Amino acid sequence: MDQLVWMFSLLPDSIFVMLTYAIFAAGLLLYIASKLVRWIPIMMQYRMPAELVGVLLLCVGAYFFGWRGNEEKWLAKIKELEEKVQIAEARSREVNTVIETKFVTKIKVVKETVYANREIIREVAGAQLDSQCSLPKSSIVLHDSASRNEVARGAESVDGTPSDIKASQLLETVVDNYGACHENAEKLKAWQEWYRAQKQIFESVAK
Repeated sequence: MDQLVWMFSLLPDSIFVMLTYAIFAAGLLLYIASKLVRWIPIMMQYRMPAELVGVLLLCVGAYFFGWRGNEEKWLAKIKELEEKVQIAEARSREVNTVIETKFVTKIKVVKETVYANREIIREVAGAQLDSQCSLPKSSIVLHDSASRNEVARGAESVDGTPSDIKASQLLETVVDNYGACHENAEKLKAWQEWYRAQKQIFESVAK
């Protein structure tokens, strides 16, 4: 039966509806006729086949009506879901724009802060620091090892002789590293905000 319905469903919608009504009407007429021919002796031999065919056509027609009703419900649900998805996609693009704008603004502030601090070091604090402080080699080794998440080992890690690196240079590196850390933090916050927003938007489609 499902294969038969599927074959008929390939027809244009208007023809499928007309065919369904025709099958149901033919079955109803045959069934009624099978009840009337009992008063016509010459037609009595056709009463049983007419009744069987009529009942069969009535069942087929009723099945077609039921199938079409269910199909229309599913098509309506699909259309409703498509509309919800389109709305969700539009909201998603709006949220992406808002989050991206906010992220770019925050990253700009971080970069401007790093630049301002580097200028202070170069113009004022750097000269004062270099005149009052010299860095031993061990401090550079320890800094570099920490940046690689390693434990400093070897004689250089305890070497107290002065290094060629100025204290202002080390301070600039620290400022840059802090800036990079704040940039990564803002990226993480942006990703978390994006995920929460997108999750909320597209979960609303299923409701």
